[in-house]
Amino acid sequence: MLKPYIVSADIRLLMKTWAVEHGFALPAEEFFRQLREEFSDHLQGIFPNFELVSEDEISRGLANLTIKNGLPTISLDRVYLESKLNLEITRLVDGNNADRGLTHRPGTPPLAQQIKNLQISGVREVIIVDDVIFTGILLERIIALLSEINIQVPLVCAGIGITEGINRVAGTAREICCVRLYEEVIDEVCERDFYPGVPLSGRLLTGGDNTGVPYLLPFGRPESWASIPSERALTFSKFCIRQTLALFDEVERCSGKPVLCRDLGRKVVGLPTDGTRYVDALRKIL
Repeated sequence: MLKPYIVSADIRLLMKTWAVEHGFALPAEEFFRQLREEFSDHLQGIFPNFELVSEDEISRGLANLTIKNGLPTISLDRVYLESKLNLEITRLVDGNNADRGLTHRPGTPPLAQQIKNLQISGVREVIIVDDVIFTGILLERIIALLSEINIQVPLVCAGIGITEGINRVAGTAREICCVRLYEEVIDEVCERDFYPGVPLSGRLLTGGDNTGVPYLLPFGRPESWASIPSERALTFSKFCIRQTLALFDEVERCSGKPVLCRDLGRKVVGLPTDGTRYVDALRKIL
């Protein structure tokens, strides 16, 4: 049986929050349904065993998993589950798209301060909630850091769990619960990483003021970051850019005003950050 290629849907939730904060109107659910049908059709042409896991399934599933336990939650990805306690961590790359480790998300305290805040919060047992457990390496590090400040993690909940990562984390004798569980996958990618300008899209650029590097050409590395075959990378990237144009065109139509580059929830590497209309800037790279 072919290994699946998984994308976790999140752009509607992210765009909803952004629209409220910036005075725009969110497109109707029917628009997102059609956009995702087109996305799924395209991905199935590359990966026959493609699956798009819905936002609603992940959000409801995580809520059900955590409410049964009653412990405070620390969220590593606040998209699907709001929590009073968070660890805001993201991947960092330099101008050559080389990996530069992990850092705090823009607008949040440095990681050392986030850990200190948890230490002084007074909690001693928590549930860690994440969107995906893939390799389990980051989660293992976080659990170790929390242990150093006397915070124990008896339960980890995730939207999507891959067996390799689950086994690594479960090796520390804690319970793991997932909304969706997969033995093996080709890859697992967040939907937002394929839509430039959507909040949290792509990896964070060093030295940039909330500038993202999407998993598409000509920005990032779809082959190594998202397992897109090299011979399909350009066609796939152009498709995703057209999808993004459709999304922001519809936001403008619903809102009755343009979306400017400075309005974006995350700036896009190489594109303007001023009053340029975003869809105009994006069309120039097609």
